[in-house]
Amino acid sequence: MASKNITKELICKESLKIIKEDGLSKLSMRNLATRLGIKAPSLYVHMKNKADLIIMLQAYAFNANHLMGTLNPDDDSWQEYLLHLMRNMRQFFLNNPFLFELFASYESNSDESRETFEKYLIKMQGYGFSLKDSAYIGRIMRMFILGHVEFEYKSAQINREHPSLPQNINPSFKNIKRFFDLYKGYNHEESFSFGAKLIINGCEQLLK
Repeated sequence: MASKNITKELICKESLKIIKEDGLSKLSMRNLATRLGIKAPSLYVHMKNKADLIIMLQAYAFNANHLMGTLNPDDDSWQEYLLHLMRNMRQFFLNNPFLFELFASYESNSDESRETFEKYLIKMQGYGFSLKDSAYIGRIMRMFILGHVEFEYKSAQINREHPSLPQNINPSFKNIKRFFDLYKGYNHEESFSFGAKLIINGCEQLLK
C-alpha cells in the first residue's frame, strides 16, 4: 500500500482494529505501520507521536458514534439530565468495550471531549450548580461509570453474574456471608441504578 493512499480515516480504522483485537497496549507506531504496509516514519506526516494518535482516535470515535449528542441529552430537569447522561455513557462503553481504555485516561483529550465537557458545565450552571460543583460532579460520574463498566465487563468475561464468596471466609463475618447469599441474583442494572441515585441525592444536597 503506497503511503500516498494513507489517510487519517484509514489510520483511525486500522488503529481501532488493533485496539479491538489486542488492546491499547499493542497499539504502537511500528505495529500500526506494519498493518498499513508502510514504514513507521511515514505515519509522522499525519501525527507527532502516539499521544497525538490517541487524540485523533478519540475525535474519530466521537464523530463516528455521534457522541456529542449522546453525551449532551436534552432533558427538562437536572436529575433526568444526569441520569440520562450516565446511562448513555454506560451503554456506550458496554457496546464498545474496546474503546474503554481510549477514554479512561486524562492524559490525552480531544477537542471533541473538551467541547462535550464544556457544554455539560454550561448546562449544569444553568440548573443552578456552581462551576466547581459542576466539574466535581462530572468527574465523580466519570469515575463511577468507568469503574462500574469495568467490573460489569470483566464479570461477563469470566462468565459470572455476581462476586464470588471465598470458600475459606472467616465464620465470624456473618453479615458478609449473608450479603453474598442475598446477592446471588446479582443484577448489574440494579447496582448501576443504586449508584446513580446516590450521585443524584448528593447533588440535591449541594443545591440546598
